[in-house]
Amino acid sequence: MPPPPFAITLEEHAAFPSLGSDLPFYNGLWKVFPETRRGLEDHSTGRIASMDEGHISYQIMSHLPGICNDRPEDCKKANDEMAEAIKKNPSRLGGFAALPMAHPDKAAPELERAVKELGFLGAMIDSHLADMTHYDDERFWPVFETAERLDVPLYIHPAPPSESVMKERFGGNYSDFIAQGLSTAIWGWHEDVGLHILKLYSAGVFERFPKLKIIIGHMGEMLPMMIDRVEQFLSLFHKSGSFQFNDVWDRNIWVTSSGMFSVRVLEMLLKVTKKDRVLYSIDTPFNTSLEGRTYIQELAEKGTLSKEDLDDFAFGNAKKLFKLDFALKSF
Repeated sequence: MPPPPFAITLEEHAAFPSLGSDLPFYNGLWKVFPETRRGLEDHSTGRIASMDEGHISYQIMSHLPGICNDRPEDCKKANDEMAEAIKKNPSRLGGFAALPMAHPDKAAPELERAVKELGFLGAMIDSHLADMTHYDDERFWPVFETAERLDVPLYIHPAPPSESVMKERFGGNYSDFIAQGLSTAIWGWHEDVGLHILKLYSAGVFERFPKLKIIIGHMGEMLPMMIDRVEQFLSLFHKSGSFQFNDVWDRNIWVTSSGMFSVRVLEMLLKVTKKDRVLYSIDTPFNTSLEGRTYIQELAEKGTLSKEDLDDFAFGNAKKLFKLDFALKSF
């Protein structure tokens, strides 16, 4: 079976001057992988060339996690900078807004401005603030209300953990480098987002905003493996409302493959997730478009999905979610 002629990806990071990419968590990474930082800062020729290499028709850019929560004015400026980059390649690039979630009273109107004035397709928000606060408290809910009213998704993305969390929860009889890995991409990032979704459910966010659209990455941030146990035990404690967590999973949650090019993990995800809720993504520039293309080819060659389902995974589901009504570049 030939691979799909189109692809849309949506966990694809970029750095713009007003927010930049300077953070202690990242600076060591940039020293080891300077090309990764260059990829973040390229919003035109190099990014489009990489997309072409990976046969990606359209990419939704997002700002780097962990740098914007306490910087409302810089968020606005960086969103404007992203919008200018998109104008140069509007048929290839879209945008997620950065929101200052430490200031919900400013984050909600910035989401509205970014969608209505800049044409953004939603927002990507950190899973927690610098002190590890999640968004189950009602002071954050104006952001959810705005997203539901505008009918745009919020992508909840892992953010760097606090220094204390990394040391106290993930430190051990091994190097600090390993502890950092355990607290982030190996484990901690994913459990944090999964827990955040469960806290939003338990707080009643999805009852208050039943049409809210949430995207999570990395094949579901551990929730698919635990979803039946979650349902079993949450039902004992969470009595309010007329729907269960499985209802929220089916109605309010979309999942991307970002950075996880595993056939068997996708197969597991699809056992508990509706096919139209699963979306292809790369995790640019921490993974390459070519890696993603190799994965799509593997799925096609192994017949893991039918042609129709593979097309939907690669581009169809995203096109529907974001209401993209223009012609995509074909490969």
